[in-house]
Amino acid sequence: MGKLAMGKLEAAIMEILWNQQEPLTPGQVHALLAEQHSVTYSTVLTILIRLWNKGRLERRKEGRAFTYWPSVGRQEYVAARMKEALAAASNRPEALGYFVGALTPADQERLRKILEEN
Repeated sequence: MGKLAMGKLEAAIMEILWNQQEPLTPGQVHALLAEQHSVTYSTVLTILIRLWNKGRLERRKEGRAFTYWPSVGRQEYVAARMKEALAAASNRPEALGYFVGALTPADQERLRKILEEN
């Protein structure tokens, strides 16, 4: 079992929550994460609270604990990250050109169809 850096730990916790059909308690998240990585319960709780403060998680009180779930789905989150990356480009057309050029032909065709539909 390896230790994770903070950003990777946040990503691992988000993956766990995206893969679930229902909200999880910190203890449940810890148990699932501990199967793969060495991490303490208090670290998991800290990361859950941090993700909630960032607006990436929702939570509600259930008994003595909160349950957590993602505020947006995985694909919506990825699309938002792509939008942020494009916003950081000083030359948007060039950045888009590099992005599209790096896509597989199949993904380029999917993109063409999406653009035609919108």
